[in-house]
Amino acid sequence: RIRTVYGRDAAVVHPPVDVDDFDPHAEKEPGRFLWAHRLVAYKQPQVDAEAFRGLPNRLTMVGVGPLADELRRDLPPNVELRGWVSREELARLYERASGFIHVGEEDFGITMVEALAAGAPVVALARGGALDIVRPDEDGVLVGGADPASVREAVERIAARDWDRDALAARAAEFSRERFLARMLETLEGF
Repeated sequence: RIRTVYGRDAAVVHPPVDVDDFDPHAEKEPGRFLWAHRLVAYKQPQVDAEAFRGLPNRLTMVGVGPLADELRRDLPPNVELRGWVSREELARLYERASGFIHVGEEDFGITMVEALAAGAPVVALARGGALDIVRPDEDGVLVGGADPASVREAVERIAARDWDRDALAARAAEFSRERFLARMLETLEGF
């Protein structure tokens, strides 16, 4: 975006993520997916909930926002919507999840890194920060569009495979607080 708008390159230093808050070896609930975001349109909560309609998998959605009431009115039976939860409870939800859903376009996407740190592969939109975080078929599945059919297919792909939790956590560690500080120092020393 900087190149497009200002005509110049820029060093990118991704924000720090507290990856040590998560245990990638905690017991997983097979078929349980997690979605944790603000309930706003660009985060695609309705698309993601609808993608689970009729699937054998289950989705726990965590978030607050203006779409909460509308979303609750038409949730599929295998989708649970929670409001705000503590950081500790959220960490446990990440750890139990066998996959994470993030089909909104973000500049980065800290929740995707948190999911990887907890050993959960990510379904993400192939745009924005997801392209810096999720390597296709290594860390999850990237979808070309934010529509229920694309999300459903990606969920089925995630659920059908055993993922290497250590590799997922190692990918998350690339965005740790320690790595952020090292990258920031390198960038500042380069000026």
